[in-house]
Amino acid sequence: MIGRITIIELVEMNIRYFICLFILVISSGTEAQVTGYWKSTDHIDDTEKSIVHIYEENGTLIGKVIKLLPAATVTHCTGCKDDLKNKPLEGMIIMSDFTITKNGGKSGKILDPSNGKYYSCDIKLVSPDRLKVNGYMGVPWLGKTMYWNRQ
Repeated sequence: MIGRITIIELVEMNIRYFICLFILVISSGTEAQVTGYWKSTDHIDDTEKSIVHIYEENGTLIGKVIKLLPAATVTHCTGCKDDLKNKPLEGMIIMSDFTITKNGGKSGKILDPSNGKYYSCDIKLVSPDRLKVNGYMGVPWLGKTMYWNRQ
């Protein structure tokens, strides 16, 4: 009859609805990528210091400072050596050589502009808008972990 739904039809509609919802939830989780613009935080006090653009180049991940935020106290790499000595941080590549993984990058390096030293680094997406950045010397569990938020 027109206007009447049987129990079987109702169950079938609910099953279709939940399948569509499940596919939507699963696909939205896989769309998140580590590439993009991130608000970097200081490893000492967690204040947001800059905007870093993470992008893929030649099969690896690179991170470049796009903009310094008002809380940034270091604007030039005075502790850096060679070509980077005293160069402005804006426009500087501070992350490089990451092997791309399913949800981030590993075995890369990151520059600490406050002292000019490079550290080993792994990055991992913990949610679509939150990135775990672990800089270390030697073993990862002895390093410093920062959490960056997507801009």
